[in-house]
Amino acid sequence: MFRTISLAGLGLLALFSVPVAAADRSLPRAQEWPVYTAPRAYNWTGVYAGIHAGGAFDRFTGTTAKKSRNELLLGGQIGSNLQLGNMVFGWEGDMSMNGMGKGTKHGGVGADMRYLGTLKARAGVAFDRLLVYGTGGLAYGSLKATDGLVSKTKSKLGYVVGAGAEYGITDHLSAKLEYNYVSLGKQNFQLGNTRSRVGVTEHLVKAGLNYRF
Repeated sequence: MFRTISLAGLGLLALFSVPVAAADRSLPRAQEWPVYTAPRAYNWTGVYAGIHAGGAFDRFTGTTAKKSRNELLLGGQIGSNLQLGNMVFGWEGDMSMNGMGKGTKHGGVGADMRYLGTLKARAGVAFDRLLVYGTGGLAYGSLKATDGLVSKTKSKLGYVVGAGAEYGITDHLSAKLEYNYVSLGKQNFQLGNTRSRVGVTEHLVKAGLNYRF
């Protein structure tokens, strides 16, 4: 009798120990998904330098001459940007050499723009890697006038305004396309017995690459 009760007790003990053992086992862990990390916003802040090429479309006017001239240009630029939120502010200085152009003139005096430098402020809006901006500032150029026998060159200070777009290819390299309107006013030239007052305006379209340090 005692043996029967003991066996029954052991059976009940074994029966109750099954769920306890099952509870002690670790439950399978839910599948873990990688944590989403938002892509890093593009940063336009920094000092940069680069090169550009494009076309210059000049218009010369004067008391004895009118002339238009289309030229290729090549140059370089250096500048700096500061990004605040999605706004970007900065400055840029550049120098362009004009050449390989063909012009037409009317009258006895012709003119030619030899080089052009600008110092501009820039302000724009950044859409991540795309920057759209306006620009304006000072322009400085060398104007050459000739009557076919006598040539004289003078430098003139004027102004420049424009707009452009720049795209960040990598964290350091960007490409830009920019339009500038330049006016250097008018300059007096004494060519032999002829006194001429020659002025110049210029439309520039430039494509370039910048490297940001």
